Amino acid sequence: MRKKLYKIGMIFCVMNFIGIAVALFLAANLGSDSIGLLCDGLHRVLGISFGNASLLYNLAIIALACCIARNHLGLGTIVYALVSGYFIDFYSFLFAPLHLAEQNLLLRVLGFAVGQCFLSAGLAILIQMKLGMNALDAVIYKIQDSTKIPYAVMRTGCDISYVVIGTLLGGTFGIGTICSVLLTGTMVSKITQILSKTNIAFQQVMTCD
Repeated sequence: MRKKLYKIGMIFCVMNFIGIAVALFLAANLGSDSIGLLCDGLHRVLGISFGNASLLYNLAIIALACCIARNHLGLGTIVYALVSGYFIDFYSFLFAPLHLAEQNLLLRVLGFAVGQCFLSAGLAILIQMKLGMNALDAVIYKIQDSTKIPYAVMRTGCDISYVVIGTLLGGTFGIGTICSVLLTGTMVSKITQILSKTNIAFQQVMTCD
């Protein structure tokens, strides 16, 4: 029971991290991360909320992951797919009174940087804690296992593709998008390595009944 409660708590933590991250990207208006940009484009083209656009994307990518990377999926994958967009909507509402996009550039860059750290940490926790990766990372890790192409390289390639498609759909592209594309894969890998070095403490909690 303790193990299950711990996993649920960590998944809830990750959902908040992702929600804060993407909401800050959108609020700073410097360009979102690649998936956020793609969902922004879908939300504009389809005339639906960002949360619903995120849900639509996640359902599509999780269907692909179920076909080719089922062993990398878990409870965290399903929760991430179904509710992450609504955490983003919630934090966007929460941050709206700050009017971050109207502040000076330094504050906007700071907001984006904090968001990037939250995003990378959230994705790394899903991977390292074996809670079930987000579906895109599940697909990437499956390909890495088969081809030995580094995660950071493939993640960057996917990010670039998402940016191009999202921009064509009308999503907000900016300097922040470029930074996120170049940094996310590397930051997730580094944070995963850091978490791995402290994994003994995590495993002691995870294996407690």
